[in-house]
Amino acid sequence: MADSDSDQESSAEAGTSTEEVLTQEEIDALLTSVEDDGPDGESGGDSGTIVAGIGHVRTFDFARQGQSLSAGLPLLNVIHERFALQLCESIFNTLRCSNNVKFSGARGTSFIDYLHTLDLPTHINFINLTPLKGIALAVFDNNLITNATSSFFGGSMKNELATDKPDFTPSEMRIGNMLLQSVMHDLQVSWKADIDIRPEAKQTETNPDFAQLMNPAEQLLIHRFDIVFEGTQGIFELAMPMAMIEPYREQLSVTYQSEKREDQGTWAPVIIDELKNTSVELSSTLGTAQLSLGEVLKLEKGDIIPLEMSDAITLYAEGIPVFDGEYGAFNDKNAIKIRNKKHRP
Repeated sequence: MADSDSDQESSAEAGTSTEEVLTQEEIDALLTSVEDDGPDGESGGDSGTIVAGIGHVRTFDFARQGQSLSAGLPLLNVIHERFALQLCESIFNTLRCSNNVKFSGARGTSFIDYLHTLDLPTHINFINLTPLKGIALAVFDNNLITNATSSFFGGSMKNELATDKPDFTPSEMRIGNMLLQSVMHDLQVSWKADIDIRPEAKQTETNPDFAQLMNPAEQLLIHRFDIVFEGTQGIFELAMPMAMIEPYREQLSVTYQSEKREDQGTWAPVIIDELKNTSVELSSTLGTAQLSLGEVLKLEKGDIIPLEMSDAITLYAEGIPVFDGEYGAFNDKNAIKIRNKKHRP
């Protein structure tokens, strides 16, 4: 009898314990999630599952964090579109060959996974982007460096290159460094309207196995730029740690930024010089007279028209008043002495 009572008490305690572990709402939520799972045990949508006391819970893929971060920073994409235009012009000035630079978007990955995607050799540059914290990577692929060097020295570009190349030649390293200087200058110009960065090169590696200056698990946002030449193309990538971008997320998430750029482009000085050499017609009115139409019709050869002349004479450039002066003579020629410049609102 005692044993029976003991068993009943144990069953009661077990039932109470079970009720404390799972409530009916939690059991219903578990059953709902199992019904919503696909054949492979994965949820068929992004709505997630319902957890009692919390609400909807969705899975988060850290490997795709870079894609969501880039999509939420429209101003960053605008900056890189601006950079692509600057880089296109710089490559033309350096290599003297036509090219087209296209910003192909961004992706997120870890530093170690990114290194595994790089071939040997690759021109890998670690750069600072002060005041942004951390180290970024400026990466030129083998195809870009080799063809840029060939074009610089008058050779032809090839679409298919040797895959067993162990390292870059000294000439190729020189061209790679020239491209790096152009990239850093163009980055500074492109970012200046939003963040005044000051790029600085820290180290260069050509073997991805030796490029171990960052935490292997560091999450990077890789911005890819396709550089298309005649018959071939190369790739430049700017890899920025997400920790570098995060402090400026709010600033880079706006869709419009007021224009603060003072840069006029490399063509502005040329245009200004050409404008300075343009000829303009200068004219002035020495005097005026007022006649009736009848008097004008009676005018004949030899008639004299008295003019009312003012001490001050206005000098016009293409019909626009520019100076005040006075009439006189200089070196036996009629001349106008300029007194002051006309003020124009």
